[in-house]
Amino acid sequence: MFALAWEYLAGVAVATDPTDRQQPEWPPHPDRVFQALVAAWGELGAAPDHVPALRWLEQLPPPELCASNPAVLQRKTVKTYVPANDLEGSTRSREYGDPLLGLLPEARPRKERFFPATIVGDGAFALAWPEAVPPPDVLDFLRTLSAEVTHIGHSSSMVRMWITDAPPPVFLCPAGEGQSGETHLRVPEAGRLDALEAAFAGGGEGWRRPPMAMFCAYRSPEAPAAVAQSLFDPNLIMLRRCGGDPLGLESTLALTQALRGTLLKQAPGEAGRLIAGHAPDGGPSEAVHLAILPLPFVGHEHADGHLLGLALALPRGLDRPSQDECLKALAQALDPDSYTLKLVCGTVGETLLTPEERSAPPLALRPSTWTHRSRIWASVTPIVLDRFAPRRHRDQDAEARAAIGLACERIGLPQPVRIHLLPVSRFTGAPAARSFPAILRKSDGVARWHIHAELEFPVEVEGPVLLGAGRFRGYGLCRPWKEGKP
Repeated sequence: MFALAWEYLAGVAVATDPTDRQQPEWPPHPDRVFQALVAAWGELGAAPDHVPALRWLEQLPPPELCASNPAVLQRKTVKTYVPANDLEGSTRSREYGDPLLGLLPEARPRKERFFPATIVGDGAFALAWPEAVPPPDVLDFLRTLSAEVTHIGHSSSMVRMWITDAPPPVFLCPAGEGQSGETHLRVPEAGRLDALEAAFAGGGEGWRRPPMAMFCAYRSPEAPAAVAQSLFDPNLIMLRRCGGDPLGLESTLALTQALRGTLLKQAPGEAGRLIAGHAPDGGPSEAVHLAILPLPFVGHEHADGHLLGLALALPRGLDRPSQDECLKALAQALDPDSYTLKLVCGTVGETLLTPEERSAPPLALRPSTWTHRSRIWASVTPIVLDRFAPRRHRDQDAEARAAIGLACERIGLPQPVRIHLLPVSRFTGAPAARSFPAILRKSDGVARWHIHAELEFPVEVEGPVLLGAGRFRGYGLCRPWKEGKP
């Protein structure tokens, strides 16, 4: 057991969300604690013989977050106006209107500032690695270094830090491989020290903001494991809309096809087959491949179904090299200057996307909205039925339910105990099924039937839940439905 523990001397944690300057960051991301250690190392003279200890720390797996009292209070952020820097007045002219008048208190301009903070009270916090055993020389240096850390976050967020092998109880732990999380925190990884040194090289005007660290999904340790899981990875890759035409949920098919085509241009070989869903011989692949799903504003009384972004869902259990190839294709598709991806969808319009890196985005842009465990799920986009065309007889609904049950089994889920067919979605803002363009059957060009539905499973299901023939192109997207809601 190895743990870095600290306490906030003033009972307040002052740290700003790097993606939203008006929101506090809580809990403190492990990478922020690592940066505090690196800063303390620099204050001590950045001795080269101490570098191996920091490199040992950055290569550890994501730590557990511990707290003696995890209940905190986020103080309401208020707008504050502070005096700007002093003006430089002329030493020659003394005429009326001289810039020196700007030094007077009543003439000094005020700039808008925010100081978001979290009231944490008394108690200790810690990052813990249960399996880590540092070498003696590394432990000695980290013990010395931790004693030199004065703040985590803003300089007013004063702390006292120490090394311990008996940290407080765990309140957040890294989600397992292929598991979803309640929140996503930045964590250091191999090479983080070099990135921080490069960002702060030279100091003064040479300083630049370091790149964002890798994110890791975290969940409460008492959260029960999902009984049933789909074949899609719950750690969705979120892309938020940052410009272009405002598009509704009806444009799902055009957008997902445009994004898939864009990624395919950057992913030849095995990565291309994983994105396109083709076997090596060019035919359709039987294995699960990349799915693209829309992220609409639905489920709120004022929801109108407009798209806030798109998400990529990789197959669950995909090996790391294949994941990296897909992420590489996405990175190459982004414009290097604006960090955006432009999708042009003909008459539908065009949109700009960028990776979602904010720690507190809207609900639709949070993976947990689409993946958290529930027994009841309802469709947001209609389910395209496999091998089924509606006929005008009394068994039509029974055939549709059978097709949806088969679609559940195809993504690794149990047969639902109840399937309620619907012409419209349960979620406010989602359009009716007839508003979506039909997906044509490749064999004969016949339009497939699509329909909304509510499904109840015998056990809790962890998403994402993507059902039917259009599941890889944004159709059949389901969202947990509150149990007991009519």
